[in-house]
Amino acid sequence: MITAEEKAKIESAPLLYEWEILVPLGPNMHKFRLIFSLTAFFFLIGCGIYADELIFFTILAIFIPPIFQFFVGADYQYHYYLTRYGYYYTHYQKVPEFGYKLTAIFMVLGVIVAIVGTFVVGPMAFVGGGMFLLTGILGKGLPLGPDMTRNYKIINPKFKHVLFVMEARSQLWIKTDPMQIKYNYTINYSKSDEKKIINIFTKILSNPETYHIKSDEEFSKHPRAQELIKNRID
Repeated sequence: MITAEEKAKIESAPLLYEWEILVPLGPNMHKFRLIFSLTAFFFLIGCGIYADELIFFTILAIFIPPIFQFFVGADYQYHYYLTRYGYYYTHYQKVPEFGYKLTAIFMVLGVIVAIVGTFVVGPMAFVGGGMFLLTGILGKGLPLGPDMTRNYKIINPKFKHVLFVMEARSQLWIKTDPMQIKYNYTINYSKSDEKKIINIFTKILSNPETYHIKSDEEFSKHPRAQELIKNRID
């Protein structure tokens, strides 16, 4: 757990580098989103034809794929700030701006439906209104705006470090030697920032051992990685 003093130390130090990167939820997520959206669209249209409810299922086919494409399966936006004592970053699911407005509309609409409905049909109106309200508040992590909470990672100069460059994912895996679980970090970067970021971390970490890997399998079989895992401290 990083203390308030450590956070202040990281923030107050001169900024060495700053970068942003858009990261998918998982490997091949862009292809998966496209395949899922097309499959869902044609499946729902087929259900509408089979059930003779074409209008209802067409509406679902129009709305469900975009909801998955732009909300549920949206990429994460990372923004990093690197100093000599560590780094901090924000990350949030990059939902289109209209998504936040739609959430607010659901919340307001829920309150209006609940209040007006109470005078018309009685307390049971809160059931319908509550559905709108809960959709807005608890809608699978869809807030009224991006979550700009800062996450902090401190670099401990007492440790030796080993740096693995995961080329396939454009990530840096920073491991201590021996491996201290608390101080092992994964950092995302873009190809254009790769050399700059590696050079800076090489200086901050006092010339760590650096290895380039292309896959998780290669990492798991790497002799240095196996040694670190074997000697890790939880």
